[in-house]
Amino acid sequence: MARQRRRKLMEQPIEVVIEDLSHDGRGIARVNGKVMFVNGALPGEKVMVKHTGGNKNFEEGLAIEILEASEDRVEAKCGFYEVCNGCTMMHLAPQKQIEFKQNTLKQNLLKMAKIKPEEWMLPLTADSWHYRRRARLSVRWVVAKDKVLVGFREKEGRYVADMDYCEILQKPLDDLLKPLAGMIEKLFIRQHIAQIEASIADDDVALIIRHLKPIRDDDEKILLDFAEEQGVRIYSQSKGPKTIFEMTKKDRPLFFDMPEYNIRMEFLPSDFIQVNGKMNDKMISQAMNLLDVQADDVILDLFCGLGNFTLPLATKVKEIVGIEGEQSLVDRAIANAKLNQLNNVEFEVADLRRNHEHSEWFKKDYSKVLIDPPRSGAWEVLPLIAQTKANTLLYVSCHPASLARDTDRLVNQLGFKLVKAGVMDMFPHTSHVESIALFTR
Repeated sequence: MARQRRRKLMEQPIEVVIEDLSHDGRGIARVNGKVMFVNGALPGEKVMVKHTGGNKNFEEGLAIEILEASEDRVEAKCGFYEVCNGCTMMHLAPQKQIEFKQNTLKQNLLKMAKIKPEEWMLPLTADSWHYRRRARLSVRWVVAKDKVLVGFREKEGRYVADMDYCEILQKPLDDLLKPLAGMIEKLFIRQHIAQIEASIADDDVALIIRHLKPIRDDDEKILLDFAEEQGVRIYSQSKGPKTIFEMTKKDRPLFFDMPEYNIRMEFLPSDFIQVNGKMNDKMISQAMNLLDVQADDVILDLFCGLGNFTLPLATKVKEIVGIEGEQSLVDRAIANAKLNQLNNVEFEVADLRRNHEHSEWFKKDYSKVLIDPPRSGAWEVLPLIAQTKANTLLYVSCHPASLARDTDRLVNQLGFKLVKAGVMDMFPHTSHVESIALFTR
């Protein structure tokens, strides 16, 4: 099958004109009446394209030469941008990137919900460089080169990009890629290291080494020497999340502070935290303003995770209840509430795909609701929200299509109206969009 697909690829580069941008930031062209998605191309450009794949519905390609450039094109700051797929929009001016993301949200709302908000908010932005404090790095020992590569996947996705540093990873992680690769090359099990999950706390760097074969004593020494030399914490993971073990045995938790609310958030290196710390602070502040938080508010926070919104809100309101489906996250959220001496917050474990109208936590008289669901959205829990007495709903979304689908249900079936909406640039230089939408009855 693979050989047959390769034979169908056009052998020679072809010249195309880019008509538009797709939702994932690729240029859209037409070749023999068929849509082609082109990595690295912008609307209005004439480019030479290498055909990389496709199916009966569309073709895919990679821009290898820009014959006529868009005025919105900029030179990528990263020397590895042409090969690395960690970023996909670095060739587009930052202001145009955020306009594209706002337009993506607009088009999804119009197409799927036939709705626009009463007010479009200005996009929320922060630093575009060295912002990423969480990353999953691929690892590959290339036998032919006798070399280990550590980084993101290549543009075509099959191999790990050969890169020495990264312009979006937060310091000092951005400069650790090459030292990490050099260290792994010394390991006996170098061909059995699958990935490294990295988290940056306020005063620590944590690296989870995912290994498919047991770590030998001599390999353990190499890893611990590297940890001491670079000032990082190393964890091993042989199978699922329950096998994560800290090899460096530091007797202190990972944490990040929220100075505006005098909150310290402790977390494990495998926990979900927002990848962009500065944008997270701005997002929480914006949520506070949009909710018009009052001292007598009783708030329901669904999909609360570690309490990223719950704990800051707890410093401002009468009571708040956080609901999350994962027990381990709830355990840490409870511990963080105790750490920060917040006695007006309650956390519960609940599968929000199920009906909870008879659950004790649902029976409170909530004045406002905040939700921050996964990419799949909040479809199942929307009727439950409509049954509360809350007049205000704030929806934080990492996927504009699921937000648009849920908006359709909220507005056209459940009696809400969309008051404000906008985007937040949580992931600069990528096509990923973080959105926020305010609904009232």
